[in-house]
Amino acid sequence: MKPSIFSASVIALFLALFSSTAQALIQIGSLSKEEAKEKGIVMKSRPNGDAGIKVWLEFTGDGFLKDFTYVDLRVRDAEGEHLLSARLQPHPVVHGQVDEVVTVSFSAQPEQLKSCSFLVVAYGSKLGDIGYDLAVADFLDLPELE
Repeated sequence: MKPSIFSASVIALFLALFSSTAQALIQIGSLSKEEAKEKGIVMKSRPNGDAGIKVWLEFTGDGFLKDFTYVDLRVRDAEGEHLLSARLQPHPVVHGQVDEVVTVSFSAQPEQLKSCSFLVVAYGSKLGDIGYDLAVADFLDLPELE
């Protein structure tokens, strides 16, 4: 019995849908400041005029970051629910930065920083498809804001 063209098309569509979904799944964890430093990730900040505070990550392409794919800025509300995310493009933050260092940054008003985090993702790393959510409040000393 030969399969019909219709059933072959349905099977192909089914496989295409499920294979693309599986590729989109990643493991997301968090890192402490010390764990991040061990992996070569450092978070820094400085005043940025009317834009508030510039916050950035610096890392080299070592370890799981050898397969660095992207970094997103994530913002949550007071209850921890997702408000927005935005892809950050790597670019030098400091004049004369060496090429081996990757930096991504954003600026926000100080009272917003406690709601912000970086999601660092590496597809196909030696640890698999993995991401780490790095909360700004866990890495920087933020002033107590009323």
